[in-house]
Amino acid sequence: MIEEVISILGIPSLAFVISTYIPGIQRKIEARIQQRIGPSILAPGFWAFFKFLFKKVDNPDANLPNLYNRLPLLSIVVLWTILAITSLTSFHILSNEIGIVGLLKLEEMMYIILGSLSFSIMGWRMPYIDECKGTPFIKTLKISLEQLGAVRCFKMITIGSFPFYLATFLPFINKHSIFLKDIVGEPFLFSLGGIFGAICYFIGYIIMVKEYPFSITHTKADVIEGPTLELMAKYRALYLASYELLLITLGSLFATLYLGIAPDVSNPITIIENFAIALIFPILAAIVRAFSPLLLFKQIYPISFIATLFGVIGFIFALLGW
Repeated sequence: MIEEVISILGIPSLAFVISTYIPGIQRKIEARIQQRIGPSILAPGFWAFFKFLFKKVDNPDANLPNLYNRLPLLSIVVLWTILAITSLTSFHILSNEIGIVGLLKLEEMMYIILGSLSFSIMGWRMPYIDECKGTPFIKTLKISLEQLGAVRCFKMITIGSFPFYLATFLPFINKHSIFLKDIVGEPFLFSLGGIFGAICYFIGYIIMVKEYPFSITHTKADVIEGPTLELMAKYRALYLASYELLLITLGSLFATLYLGIAPDVSNPITIIENFAIALIFPILAAIVRAFSPLLLFKQIYPISFIATLFGVIGFIFALLGW
């Protein structure tokens, strides 16, 4: 019982603390690649959280403002639950592929709901031609910038992120089971199916965390941060925390699914190994971001298709036990 409580509270808490350093590490790597100095490691994540935490809160220009403000907290709860169940692999109700996919889909839905609720001053009924919809009429009811961001989020979770979810299935296919307890302790990566699945997973990871080149859902160029624009003060801090926690949660999930290393409080070395592997993903994502332009959907769809193709090949190999 004590170990279960520590797993539920301790593992996600440790991941949360580590995640606050990830944005700073990423910015440092990106800056050095681009021959800049970059900010201190603590500034973009750790100190930014506390900076926003103590700022003044204003009501967002949104329908159901209380729901809008608290949606990032839902994302944190979802990611916290995923970290908890991967450390409690014997908990069958959620410690399976269906539970993990369902929880991650809840996290993705947060962005669509945010965009549907928010109407900022920069996007609400702009008195010029509605270029977003392409209508020739002037002063018509416009689609807001946030709603445009929500549409883009919907496209990403239906098509863009498909390779990621396909990649999460492959270790379970290899074991003919949907339960985490059946794949922990046996690395799937060192097989043909695992190699193709890992490639698919990494591309899906970058899409899931909305990093360049797949950050079209909240690009500053034309959507002005999209659905998250109206989040401010402590609610912006929650959003930053949820994003940072997502970076390490998906990496930790890879260590569990593909290397069979679940963070087990009864074996502390597995916690170190799991989080060490988890940190590799945001580091690699930072390297990709440093060299990447912003892609449009006409480029994202083919990349998603190619990543899916890798996943399908891995699926066939996993089904054959190769």
